[in-house]
Amino acid sequence: MPSPDAPPARAPWPPILIALTILAGLALDRASGGALAGLVAFPGAPLLGGVIIALALANDIWCAQAFARHKTTILPHRAAAHLVTDGPFRWSRNPIYISHIAVVLGVGLLIGSPFTVLLTPLLGFGLQKLAIEPEERHLAAKFGNDYRAYMARTRRWL
Repeated sequence: MPSPDAPPARAPWPPILIALTILAGLALDRASGGALAGLVAFPGAPLLGGVIIALALANDIWCAQAFARHKTTILPHRAAAHLVTDGPFRWSRNPIYISHIAVVLGVGLLIGSPFTVLLTPLLGFGLQKLAIEPEERHLAAKFGNDYRAYMARTRRWL
């Protein structure tokens, strides 16, 4: 079990993974010559993408407010000071990461990038392995039974 005061990760993986997903999607779009462009070329796709992004950013603000109320860090590579289980964290242990996935999906729709949309599940896998699982170990070490009880009553995703 890691030290309760050690940060869950050395690198801020979420923004790195988001950027890599979008850049890889754009590179694959270009390399394919637009072969899959029809997947995101439907009426309203850019509007839908914009709405998804706006909702995800609103959720991020709500999450940031919850962290601020509890005086703990929102940075994924810093140690938590307090366990946050209210606000959007009542329904998901990882609402910020859900927002990250939604933003990338929304960007793919907004800019008409089919590979960005198709790579979105891979982003979820990367976030789980590089951010969520280390954070869970950190929170279990730091908050013990309180965190385990929270895990038992609240889903990891949705």
